[in-house]
Amino acid sequence: MEERQIPETLEEAYRLRDSAEGLTDRDFYQEQVYRLRREEYRSRGIRTEISARRRERQSAIEFSREMFFLEVSEITEGRNGSRRNSGRDGRNIQQEARRYATRLDTHAFLKQLASPHSGAVDLYRRNYLELLRMNKPPAEAYYLSRVIGVAGEEEFRRTVERVRETGYPKGRLPYVVERAAIQIRDLPGGMILILLTFFASLFAFVWATNEWAGDASTGTIFLATFGLIAAGGLMLISAVFIVTFIRSMNK
Repeated sequence: MEERQIPETLEEAYRLRDSAEGLTDRDFYQEQVYRLRREEYRSRGIRTEISARRRERQSAIEFSREMFFLEVSEITEGRNGSRRNSGRDGRNIQQEARRYATRLDTHAFLKQLASPHSGAVDLYRRNYLELLRMNKPPAEAYYLSRVIGVAGEEEFRRTVERVRETGYPKGRLPYVVERAAIQIRDLPGGMILILLTFFASLFAFVWATNEWAGDASTGTIFLATFGLIAAGGLMLISAVFIVTFIRSMNK
């Protein structure tokens, strides 16, 4: 067994880690990176036990995030160049693409925190970049990415082909409903608003049923009938959104 070299500097540790042939060697040199990081922080007077690992992971996260944004910018720049769309319009498209990329990345990180082994960050980024390459507008690429969700490679390729052919992952109506549900969820307190609407419509439905069934005048019966129809419609819409929310939690 070949004796492992003990690095003396961070640069050497990074070089040995990146050139390691096996996973065991890479893990060994990664620990050397953490060790040298700790020594560096200790020499600079940073008194925290977890600073080395946390800062190393944070640096990797920030780097991957910036690479994602850079790729988004390159795609939108290439699209603008092919369409000869320069100046303010081109900058607006790039800013819009980055804004939606930030929203998607935030959602993906929260999803991965809830399920660390899902790979949600990489999969959502894959969705967004692929849809941008298909010349989808940033807003549509964002919502389609959310609807596609954490899909395996084979399922993702099938879905992309359907989007290429029809414009929708499954159909127009399911996409419109799910997109509306995502827009409501993105609002502060959106889910609470839907639940309040459901229970308010349920209360109104019960009240209208009691009024309609009892001895009441023609005007009251008409009002109760209208209330039954309106409350039933609101209950149905709210129930559809609630079911859509629950289904989207697994995406």
